[in-house]
Amino acid sequence: MSDVLLCMLEAGTTPLPNLLLQHYRQIGLSDEEMMVIVHLLAFKTEGKPFPTIHELEERMSADASTIVKRLQRLVQQGYISIEETIDPSTRVRSEWYCFTPLYKKIVACLQRETVDEDIPGIVRTGENVKNLYAVFEEEFGRPLSPIECENLAMWVDQDGYSEALIMAALREAVISGKLFFRYIDRILFEWHRNNIRTPQQAREYSLKFRKHQQRGERSGQALGGMPQEFPFYNWLEEETDS
Repeated sequence: MSDVLLCMLEAGTTPLPNLLLQHYRQIGLSDEEMMVIVHLLAFKTEGKPFPTIHELEERMSADASTIVKRLQRLVQQGYISIEETIDPSTRVRSEWYCFTPLYKKIVACLQRETVDEDIPGIVRTGENVKNLYAVFEEEFGRPLSPIECENLAMWVDQDGYSEALIMAALREAVISGKLFFRYIDRILFEWHRNNIRTPQQAREYSLKFRKHQQRGERSGQALGGMPQEFPFYNWLEEETDS
């Protein structure tokens, strides 16, 4: 018994922030992705900051291809990053997983919760709200590219669009059958230009244009014209103010 206990103590422990366990779902991580992070942290404490796929596969139930996909998503969506260092004496390059982006997401999540608590009447659904990245990937039916992830982050961080408004623009693109980022970006731009800040305002604005197009379509049919194939508002054809 004493030998077993000694081995357990010598194996060490893996430091795992409680805040990460409490909020990983809110920042869009799945249970499987969280387990990858747990193993990466464990390898780090063992002196292996950049474990191989084979080493991860030996400890996990997932196969190598699945682990690779999860790691790619974690890197592409900014949960972890791969950094590189060069030994000044040997000039040998080495890579390691950096968890700073992950911790920054946790901090941002806590800050948003604090702000939400200060806003009267706000409705919070907590863990039931899917992360924006996950929702976009579900609608697109594939992982987002690094450029698409950057666009999504810019809409929130630089342009200041709310997550609810971005979701509304995504729905508009789905309804219109134009599921690509340039179209969604133009929708958000037009809404911003017309001082639309909430999903309700966006729905009313879109409905107005659809009714306008449907009236134009009926007028065209009465004059012998051909009906439009899609009676939806084409945001990309809207002219901008000069």
